[in-house]
Amino acid sequence: MRKALVLFSVVVLALSGVGGMSCSRGHRWTSSSPEAVREFELGLDSRMKLYGHEANEHFERALELDPNFVAAKHVLARHGEGEERREQLIEELRSVDLDRLTERERFLVQYTLARRDGRSEDAAAILAEFLDDQPRDAFGVATQAEEAWTRQDWEAASEAYERLLEIDPNWVTAQNHLGYMMMAQGRFDDAEDRFETYRFVAPDQANPHDSMGELLTVVGRYEEALAELEEAVAIRPDFCASYLHMLDVLVLEGRPYDGYQVLERAEENCSDQWTERIGIERCELAFWSDYLEGDFDAPWRKERQACLKEVGPTSFLIHRIASLSARWEVATAIENELTEYLENAEKVSDPEAKTTRGVLGHFQGVRLLAQGDIEEAIAKMRDADAGLSYWGQNQGILKLFNRLNLASALERAGRDAEAASVLEEVRKVNAPFAEAYPDIKAGFSS
Repeated sequence: MRKALVLFSVVVLALSGVGGMSCSRGHRWTSSSPEAVREFELGLDSRMKLYGHEANEHFERALELDPNFVAAKHVLARHGEGEERREQLIEELRSVDLDRLTERERFLVQYTLARRDGRSEDAAAILAEFLDDQPRDAFGVATQAEEAWTRQDWEAASEAYERLLEIDPNWVTAQNHLGYMMMAQGRFDDAEDRFETYRFVAPDQANPHDSMGELLTVVGRYEEALAELEEAVAIRPDFCASYLHMLDVLVLEGRPYDGYQVLERAEENCSDQWTERIGIERCELAFWSDYLEGDFDAPWRKERQACLKEVGPTSFLIHRIASLSARWEVATAIENELTEYLENAEKVSDPEAKTTRGVLGHFQGVRLLAQGDIEEAIAKMRDADAGLSYWGQNQGILKLFNRLNLASALERAGRDAEAASVLEEVRKVNAPFAEAYPDIKAGFSS
């Protein structure tokens, strides 16, 4: 019945979406060049598909055709490539004559500048005033939804994204975000239904398959996950996120060595901006092989030094291996880096602070568990579990790792019933991951 209801809702959505774009995104933009407007709208279409590099090329082309095209400057100031370029465009927006713009364009510029300057109360007031006047403007509602999404206010974000889809059924990234929010809350069946809807209404796009692949990875359906991720890159060979998600699946399946072929494909198809990331991932695969083989000294051997530097100062895997090999200075240095980042994030009320706090708690718990400080490890891991959600593949996998380590700590504390309960929670989410418990526990045995 659930699948039948989903299919029905998808058909209704698809039919209602006919002509939807023209009333919301097909808005008059202030430009002296029809060709520039055309490039800008192509850019919006690419951004809706999450083809960021392609979108930015369209927006840059729009600015070449009309150097005074404010809407194009606005999008590139927020999402363009390179901090220097974004800063240049922000400064240009500061000198724009707002009177010559449409109401929507004025809102976008004023809101973006307020956010950029850290004037969050002003930004909220600008958004509220615009929505009071234009309650069905898709860009305004999308901004409202994005604000709630960023601060992880799932109820407000869901309401806004559902309203956005009523206004413009073709705003398909709303489907994506609704799916991720359901996933974050552990509503995996609902998330799968939403991603199925997303695939149906955007059959020619890569991201619906990528999102479904992330969900299937977290719930342990690895073969299906790889099939979805392969479909994503079949549609769009330069959809680079899917290659990275494939690597996670291969690691979880215990075969990181197969990841090198995936990286070769990524290197062939992805843009130059991914070159550095591919190098990092290649090193991570080597370290995962070391970890799975139980070789906890390998990262500090001479032949691995370049890779150790490559992966950076806050690597989850390096912290874990350092803790398992009693390299306490390395582990605490990584924790100190995260602590500094967290303190800065909390100063500016960064919504990522909650997740960072969860990651830090996990790191501290892992080290304490390895050191034999069991009760303190349990406390840290409990705190970490509260700060982490299943929001996306990376955080979801980390949450599962944390819960298995928590089960191990509880077992060592003689709290077998609690350990069994936590382990059962993991099994309900991802049974194959729960089966790895003996191996994960063994590394922390006293």
